[in-house]
Amino acid sequence: MTIGERIRYFRKEIQELTQEEFSKRINIGRANVASIEKNRIAVTDRVISDICNAFSLSEQWLRTGEGEMYEETETTLFNSFAKQYDLSEAEQRAARYLLNLTSEERQQILHHIVRLAEAITSTDPKVNLSKIDKELAAYKEELLAAEKGLSASEATEEKDA
Repeated sequence: MTIGERIRYFRKEIQELTQEEFSKRINIGRANVASIEKNRIAVTDRVISDICNAFSLSEQWLRTGEGEMYEETETTLFNSFAKQYDLSEAEQRAARYLLNLTSEERQQILHHIVRLAEAITSTDPKVNLSKIDKELAAYKEELLAAEKGLSASEATEEKDA
């Protein structure tokens, strides 16, 4: 099988694309696809590269028919991920940016995001949590004392005894 025949087989049998659809995916004219498939013109390295990139094909398989048809690379895995989760271009850029950071850099970003979320959800950033905890403990003592029928001062005296 020639390279043109492999391209035709892949386009028609595997991808089930018309020459027009296939040509748009690899940025060449439909007539060029037809000529390549019939071995009337030679396939350029650029066209081979575009086909392999567009469809995650192994260049070795496309050129020689040997080896696996598909090739998994970081790019093809990321593209599959982006397609599966319907990521917009901006989301893809953000994901690529994060993936290219070191683990330490990602941890620092995560730390700052958590701190930012805490700041946003806090009703008053000036509130002293230890003061709130003390007031809560005092209120709890008052409630417990009221349950026992004692005043707050009597409960404190009873507790200290």
